[in-house]
Amino acid sequence: MSLESLKESAGLLKGLSQDGLEFLESLATEIEFHKGSIIFEEDDPADSLYLIAEGKAGLEVALHNRPAVLLETIGPGELLGVSWIVPPYNWNFRARSLASTTAVAFSAGAVRKRCETDIDLALHVYQTVAVEAVRRLHAARIRLLDLFPGGDR
Repeated sequence: MSLESLKESAGLLKGLSQDGLEFLESLATEIEFHKGSIIFEEDDPADSLYLIAEGKAGLEVALHNRPAVLLETIGPGELLGVSWIVPPYNWNFRARSLASTTAVAFSAGAVRKRCETDIDLALHVYQTVAVEAVRRLHAARIRLLDLFPGGDR
């Protein structure tokens, strides 16, 4: 799958230099997940970063002897998971495909290593992930308040 087709919809790719795009393209592996497939589990090593190309995935959290709760739905152009960028590089949530889903996977270790020497790529990647992490943190907070009414907003 060419990343060029995702460039306009994916925050990770928007504004990326041609060199950065070519680097990510060299790492890209297309992966398909059937509806209901577990993409990754909480606490597993976050060794890949995923960009959803088609379909949708859900971020879930397990809550004390209860079934997993869907916190957020991730769709085309969005990063699935941000835990790959900060130590200890373990997933903080479970991800499950909510429909037949195609994702582009990249080696998290290779991206982190390149960011050590490519300041332009590092700035772009870290800013993109930071914005996404803050947005998801806020969305998770709102969702949990909806699930457990009575908390402060």
